[in-house]
Amino acid sequence: MSFKVVLAKECLDNVRDRRALISSFSLAILGPVFFVGIMVFVLERALGESDDAIDFTVVGAQYAPQLMAYLTQQNTNIKEVVSDTPKDLVSLGKHDLVLVINPNYAQRYASGGINTLVLIHDSSEISSTRRNLAQLRNHIGTYSQTIGLLRLQLRGIDPSLSRPIITKELDVASPAARALTILASLPYFLVLVIFMGGFYLAIDTTAGEREHGSLEPLLTQPISRGQLVMGKIAATMVFGAASLLVFLISLYLTVPFVPFERIGMALEIGFAQLLPVFIISLPLILFAASLLTVVASFAKSYKEAQTYLTMVILVPTLPLLFAQLTNVETTLAIMFVPSLSQSNLMADMIKGEDVEALHVLVSMATTTVYGAILAWLAIRLYKHERILG
Repeated sequence: MSFKVVLAKECLDNVRDRRALISSFSLAILGPVFFVGIMVFVLERALGESDDAIDFTVVGAQYAPQLMAYLTQQNTNIKEVVSDTPKDLVSLGKHDLVLVINPNYAQRYASGGINTLVLIHDSSEISSTRRNLAQLRNHIGTYSQTIGLLRLQLRGIDPSLSRPIITKELDVASPAARALTILASLPYFLVLVIFMGGFYLAIDTTAGEREHGSLEPLLTQPISRGQLVMGKIAATMVFGAASLLVFLISLYLTVPFVPFERIGMALEIGFAQLLPVFIISLPLILFAASLLTVVASFAKSYKEAQTYLTMVILVPTLPLLFAQLTNVETTLAIMFVPSLSQSNLMADMIKGEDVEALHVLVSMATTTVYGAILAWLAIRLYKHERILG
């Protein structure tokens, strides 16, 4: 009964603190919105409409009239300029995409030689230039191949002899798996919102009470230290779980706005994916709440606890960044690492891949054990009178 009283009291106090409540759920609510909004903007800028004319600038157009005639027929908007330093046209921001044709193009073309055309662009810019570059490259490649085949036919040579080996690509990645590569940081956000959901409550129920002088009267109440601490941890878990739930709902509502289908990808996030993700995250919620409570218990003030916990949150999130950079596969060994195991399992579930029951069991069991050990440590801390100091 005492446990329930502490749990209800801490939850009610946190709900009344609007600033802490907004801070706890801001990432869960706005994270997917901003993230998806950025992805929509990037894809729209990079892809544009498929029937839009491509824009580019040409330096030396007079040297290749036949090529220019071909490109003009390919739904293009071409600007012809004269410049001795075409690279500066892009680097100075005057033009986005520049095609440079050498003065000796006609002579080399007539002699059957190879001409090298230069495409100048700035890859750091996220704009329609990426789409224009890809389409212009394809147009020039098609024109070059056509000219090459005609040259062989004029010499009485079977054009197929020039291509004794051809390649065919087969992408085994599912559309959802390829879509998730764009949302690579999604598992990172899933883990982060769990910690942020209970962040301020963990501080308020430990260092905050010590700073306000309410901890000592609380410890004199007829309640065991174990029930008191578990009530605090449980309250932190409630808000961590609520934060994750809000994040998943926000994700469910915003992901459909990302135009994955325009790049041959698909990512459906529905109840079938979200429920397993929430279930496998429950041990991590316990782990996060216990860890936050233990660390915050060492702080003597609210501000000091914020500093400690900000650094502590980096510990479970750093393995996720490492996994993203090295593309760590889901193995049994990974399941013994809190946050990393949940992150990998979440990604596999969202991609619709088969998840081994043993991996799920080991991940949930080991993370639960880690969380229980931290909870026990928090109880031990509160059994010492120095917790008041």
